[in-house]
Amino acid sequence: MIERTVKIIPEIELGCHNVISKKSTNNSIILSNTDALKLDKNTMLDCLDYWADRSPNTVCLRERTSDGWSEISYKEFLSRVKNVAAHLGTLDISADKPLMIIAPNSINHALVTFAAMTIGVPVTPVSIAYAQYGETFERLDNIINTIKPGAIYFSDTSFFKNSVNALLNNHDIVCIASNSNIESVSAIRDLPKIDDAEVELKRSNVTQNTICKVMMTSGSTALPKGVINTHLMMYSNQVALYKMWPFLKNMTPNLVDWLPWSHTFGGNVCINITLFNGGTLTIDDGKPVPGQIGRTIENICLIEPNIHFNVPVGIEALLARFEDDHRVAKKFFTSVKVIFIAAAALSEKTRNRLNTLSMELVGVSPKLLAGWGSTETAPFSTCLNFKSDLAVNIGVPMPGTEIKLTNVQDKQELAVRGPNVTPGYWRNKKATAEAFDEDGFYAMGDAGRLVNENDPSEGLVFEGRTAENFKLSSGTWVNVNQVRIAIATKLKPYFLDAVITGHNQSDIGLLLVPNVAYLANKYNLTEKQKNSDYLQTRDELINIVVELLEEYNETYYSNSTRICRFALLPYSPSIERNEITDKGYLNQRALLDNWLGIVNEMHSKERTSAINFYSF
Repeated sequence: MIERTVKIIPEIELGCHNVISKKSTNNSIILSNTDALKLDKNTMLDCLDYWADRSPNTVCLRERTSDGWSEISYKEFLSRVKNVAAHLGTLDISADKPLMIIAPNSINHALVTFAAMTIGVPVTPVSIAYAQYGETFERLDNIINTIKPGAIYFSDTSFFKNSVNALLNNHDIVCIASNSNIESVSAIRDLPKIDDAEVELKRSNVTQNTICKVMMTSGSTALPKGVINTHLMMYSNQVALYKMWPFLKNMTPNLVDWLPWSHTFGGNVCINITLFNGGTLTIDDGKPVPGQIGRTIENICLIEPNIHFNVPVGIEALLARFEDDHRVAKKFFTSVKVIFIAAAALSEKTRNRLNTLSMELVGVSPKLLAGWGSTETAPFSTCLNFKSDLAVNIGVPMPGTEIKLTNVQDKQELAVRGPNVTPGYWRNKKATAEAFDEDGFYAMGDAGRLVNENDPSEGLVFEGRTAENFKLSSGTWVNVNQVRIAIATKLKPYFLDAVITGHNQSDIGLLLVPNVAYLANKYNLTEKQKNSDYLQTRDELINIVVELLEEYNETYYSNSTRICRFALLPYSPSIERNEITDKGYLNQRALLDNWLGIVNEMHSKERTSAINFYSF
């Protein structure tokens, strides 16, 4: 175990970002960090043991309750983990039968997670949204059929009553809870226990190759897959991050965090950086969305965190409040030394606003760091730990991780190899085989390029998906084909197709391809009028589009499908410009590249209504 001190100092020391590159097969380039990764045989469980012994009274986790705050020290956390593990040991769960978790972030959620890991049982945390909304809970059914868990844990059955009853009716499976008001669902404390010696025996059999989690993919392009996460993946990622962020040697993480533990950012980064470094994680019961951001700001002001993890949409929401309330902003910028952005790039405009406000109020700017990875890489593959003027710079490979750049069409596809990479997908040999190349690199499906081909140490630029799907600034995936088909169906016969926009933006937009033949007949257009410059002036047409999109949004109301803005494509798609195939299929990527100026202008303008039309 790495020896560490526990104290706070203001200096923010950053680690090595020197990179070496070498040529590989097919003219590929392989990048690696010159700082080697040296691993011992520990796991995150050993980190918990270490801090329970080294700093037993330090608060590990903190959460709000109805009458104040509940805190748990490292010593108490370890003790209670072992107690819960003894109860869980009597269930029909094992290395092949994970424990599925449906619960918001909480101390109990963390206890159950590490208790299951202690006895060698992987956990599958599931988004609570799947259990809160709907009547049939099909997504939960799909996950259960994929994972085949031995049992399901709910934090509180009264909170998930409908989904609990639906699962009990549809599946022959044991459900347990911390708090249960359903007779057939046992509270954990009421379960029998295995003896302490058996718990210790099971714990001794846990190695770095033991599966600790099966994390679900977002399912944006297909049904969600279960991503195997081993102890090696999680532990090696923290060792590598410790080398990239040497300030952690002297600055114990003090976090206020809302990021859900069902996703790799919250569940693997925020929890693990806390446990690895003996820090404190305060579970934020707020959220950077209207109606909940006030609680987040209250928690930040009270706890005064020193590291802040967030996604771009969360930063933008906080920044808007900071600009209105300089007292709150000053408190944030005084305590927060490092801001880490993940899931999508923070826009240059937002970065400038953030830095300007911080300089104005406290005379310094927090370190703005970023990274790139996925559920399959636990999650960091690269880290930006140096100053860069490029918002899309994702940094350099983590120590121990190799990044391969391979030419695919007109872009370079990124692939990853290292101890942080998943061995595959749960019970899915086909998907596992398809995910890796002949050299054992995991194909991320993302594109990137070197900032400077002559100096790889300047980092990599993220260039979106090699496929068409993209992320909004919230980190939410948009299934381009799904949205396009639904829109094309809705807008017939007025429009032939649509280009879906919104990469790294807050919402989805459209570039619509007019059905000139139909519109010419409907509006008696002259040859000169058969272009979108004229069509943009037809209020009747624009009003029809708005009405149809409002109807569409009533059905497709989620952030990943809802349309908020649109424009008409200035000219018909061109085969010569690779915008359309000879079969009439749109090339989304080529159209986005060719009309990037219009797309950026459309998304840079403030919306004045639910759906805005932009003319150019």
